[in-house]
Amino acid sequence: MESEILKKLQEIEKRYKRMKQLFIGFVSLVLIAIFCLGFTETNKVNLIRTKGIIIEDENGKDRILIGAPIPHSVDRVRTDTSLVRKYFASDIYPKDPDKYMEWYKKYRHSAFGIVFMNDKGIDVMQLGEKLSDPNVGRRIFLPTGILLNNNKGMEVGGFGTHTFEDGRSGVALGLDDPGNGREAFHAAVLSDGTRALIIQDANGKLVLGFGKPNNGLFKNKDSLKFVGIQYFDKKDHLLWEQKINKTE
Repeated sequence: MESEILKKLQEIEKRYKRMKQLFIGFVSLVLIAIFCLGFTETNKVNLIRTKGIIIEDENGKDRILIGAPIPHSVDRVRTDTSLVRKYFASDIYPKDPDKYMEWYKKYRHSAFGIVFMNDKGIDVMQLGEKLSDPNVGRRIFLPTGILLNNNKGMEVGGFGTHTFEDGRSGVALGLDDPGNGREAFHAAVLSDGTRALIIQDANGKLVLGFGKPNNGLFKNKDSLKFVGIQYFDKKDHLLWEQKINKTE
């Protein structure tokens, strides 16, 4: 049993590394396409120095924002309260849109890097550091990496590192359920060194990996490490676990 679980963990780790390589390759292609393509042999430049760049589509609508921080766009939904109410408030918090608008005033909308918008002005991807908050609440950290949204602006995936105010940091890959926005799959290395794969649906979550002592994710609130698999119900109660070993 232990050898089978270890084999599965090794297979998952290989898949995670492949996904990480794909993300890095994608980011590299985006940067090359934006900053390098378009300059011909007869139109070379050695340096571009500017505060920001806005790229429009063929209809004159802002579609890509580049800057540190990104420049303001009149077409961006996130910074237009009337459009926020139209596209987000009644959909995310239909029982009290006015209450949602009050919460929204405290959200971070800026980013240092690149923001891609669809034809409605909704963010569909962000790339860089100090990325924006999701439309459903404030982050407790400022992420650096890549964030993916669906065409309604709801976050559905991301890959990167995060740093808390006290300097602690970690790295994670997350994929959400496109149908309901719930977290579906996460691979993470937490600030305390815990390594975990988390798979979940509406009924609960499966957590496997290596938990450091006194770790909240695996709920091993003692001086021992945890290595194995656990299953929690939707109220985060531990229902089952399989320990591979437990050492000091």
